[in-house]
Amino acid sequence: MKKQYLFLLFLPLFTLFIQSCEERDFADGTLSPYMVLQDLRMIHKGSDISLTKDLMSGAEKLRGVVISDHSAGNAPEGMIVIQQDRNSIIHGIALNVGSIASNYNPGDEIIVHIADKMLRRNGFLYIDDIQQSDIEKIAEGVQAQTRTLTGNVAYQRPEEYEGTLVRIFNVQITPEPLPGETFDGTKQFFAGSDILNIHTSPTASFASMEVPSYVNVSGILMREPNQPERLVVWPRYDNNLVDVTDTPDASHLGPNPIIITGLCVDPWSSDANHEYIQLKANVDLNFAEVSFSVVTTNNATNNTPNAQQAPGAGWATGGQRTFKFNLTEGVVRKGEYFYVGSGHKLINGANSTSIADANWIRSFMYSSEGGDGFGDAGSPTGNNIMGNSGRVSGVGVFVGTNIAENTVPIDAVFYGNTTYVNSLVDIEGSLATKGYRIPNNDHYSMETEVNGILTPTPFVRMGPGMNDFKFEHHGYSSIPDNTGFFFKLGGEFNMTTREWITPRQQTVELLLPDSQLSQIEEGTGTTVQVD
Repeated sequence: MKKQYLFLLFLPLFTLFIQSCEERDFADGTLSPYMVLQDLRMIHKGSDISLTKDLMSGAEKLRGVVISDHSAGNAPEGMIVIQQDRNSIIHGIALNVGSIASNYNPGDEIIVHIADKMLRRNGFLYIDDIQQSDIEKIAEGVQAQTRTLTGNVAYQRPEEYEGTLVRIFNVQITPEPLPGETFDGTKQFFAGSDILNIHTSPTASFASMEVPSYVNVSGILMREPNQPERLVVWPRYDNNLVDVTDTPDASHLGPNPIIITGLCVDPWSSDANHEYIQLKANVDLNFAEVSFSVVTTNNATNNTPNAQQAPGAGWATGGQRTFKFNLTEGVVRKGEYFYVGSGHKLINGANSTSIADANWIRSFMYSSEGGDGFGDAGSPTGNNIMGNSGRVSGVGVFVGTNIAENTVPIDAVFYGNTTYVNSLVDIEGSLATKGYRIPNNDHYSMETEVNGILTPTPFVRMGPGMNDFKFEHHGYSSIPDNTGFFFKLGGEFNMTTREWITPRQQTVELLLPDSQLSQIEEGTGTTVQVD
């Protein structure tokens, strides 16, 4: 009886062990002849190595789906690239097959004999000297998965994504393309503050396509042979390069069409999908006609930026530092509040009052879904898009959805304490050269008088008296149960002159689970708009 109980106890572990192995035959004790691609990539330690059966624990074959397309004219010469999806774990690798590369099409599932072949790296990893006789095609038309990626994640885990199909949204070509410039050759792009390349062969159908300022790019992610530290996307088809250049004309809306009026940075319970930003319209807005975006920045200690300079690409840094919401749908009338952020649309975190009836222009589960163009899912730290550790954090509002290092917000606010100034601005000598750009508003100025001279001050926190204003963080002492915090950022705004009559001040609203929407939209501390 005890043996039966022990068997039942270990049966789940034994089943899990069987499922984790690649087609192993436990009946006769033999190992599978198929190599797991994830394990194969780990064999290469920097030098060429022979793939012996002993080294591969008895395996001699590799199985995968072809993702390269030589007929489309843009694939590494003499190579086919295969992708393996095993239990939702995806990896890829190139095969040097020489002149027969064009014999294989995307969707061909193949088995490749790799025993005693050489595993090499020339920028990207590949298996050398694969012959026609080494390849068996077993299926056609197999769909390979394309994963959405950010530059930050690509550089964090290049071994996981190299040789696989990826898409990266809303990237900025750098330097700014010249009129008539085409994709033929190598083009650099910013994904947040990370630089990647787009490779286009002269034979590609899109080689003569004019390069826009911003694109959505899809294709095979590889390393550059001459720059192995640089990742490169090989698009396969014309529709892998989509022009998303956004140059909306908002001049008819006048200055300051949107202002930031409140922040829920620390709701009760988890911050995940519960934080939100409150804004007000100073003019009628139709986001389908003129798009805007809202970017949050969280500068807590563990939110290391992507670039060597502390602020990276400023508001466009992405990764774990900044997170973007595109406002491309919905209508807001002059004088009305609207909201961005929380996927749950609750006033004070889990199990609190629903405020779904408020005007939510952009709302989604940011703990599991990345930002619109940049910002990692669950970022910047843990699951919050705005900091509540006391480190300086902020929110910016922008015309359009394409945000680059030099894009200036139309409104911005910052809050927190005085620590980690270098996470906000990069000081070289007496002036900042990189950081979070600021607009002219009630607390910040793009020019400041210094020693009697009007000096450009384009970034936040450039020194004493130079954009160093911040709203205070509330701290953590004596917090009642079930209580969260909403920061009312209230002042008096003239909608005719589009100027602040009274600068915004902070009022900390303690929220309970049964708090109502009126508590954050009415009463002391709210912004008053006057004509």
